[in-house]
Amino acid sequence: MSRNQLLTPMFVDDAGTGLVIAGLRRYNVFTALFFLGRHRRLLREFVALSGARPGEHALDIGCGPGKLVRALGAAVGSRGTAVGVDPSATAIADNRGRDRAAHHRYEVGPAQELPLPDAEFDAVTCTFVMHHIPEPQRAAALAQMWRVLRPGGRLLLADASPTPRMRAVLSVFHDADAFVQTDIRQYTDPLRDLGFAELTYTQSRDQTGILTAVKPAQLP
Repeated sequence: MSRNQLLTPMFVDDAGTGLVIAGLRRYNVFTALFFLGRHRRLLREFVALSGARPGEHALDIGCGPGKLVRALGAAVGSRGTAVGVDPSATAIADNRGRDRAAHHRYEVGPAQELPLPDAEFDAVTCTFVMHHIPEPQRAAALAQMWRVLRPGGRLLLADASPTPRMRAVLSVFHDADAFVQTDIRQYTDPLRDLGFAELTYTQSRDQTGILTAVKPAQLP
């Protein structure tokens, strides 16, 4: 079974956008299995490393079922805002129906064309998304993250970084190069070229690599 065959029930392939969530229930089951039921712990780690604080404005790109949006919303509180963007209209409609928090908002849009104003956010997260974006469009997605961040704002990118044992298990279902595509460290130089500073890589114990960066408060 190829990687695309495995993902077909959860995602549809949009040539202009990349893989888009089609089945939220299957997606939630897959993430629960991959993280061995520790997804909540990983969400807490994302929020902590994003630096989201009360009163700030936070954005999650490729928000899927909205779990990180809600975790960010808890961190920024009612005086802040938490926004989720996803190219899947299905995911956005589901989030809007489930999430009634007044300071949470969900918008349809791809990472490479964010439907948001310049310099609106203090913290931007994008987790398990970059490898779904067509490779020629990933630079545009990173540029959009720079655009919507305020000077001094923080960026967090994360993607799968399984242990050798987990790689052996997942290799039954994934193409051999799947985890090369998910190595989030490949974006270190592109982010630095955009102007990001303080780039830091963290290997989470929950099968995830995390790359954080800061948009300098004083721009050239």
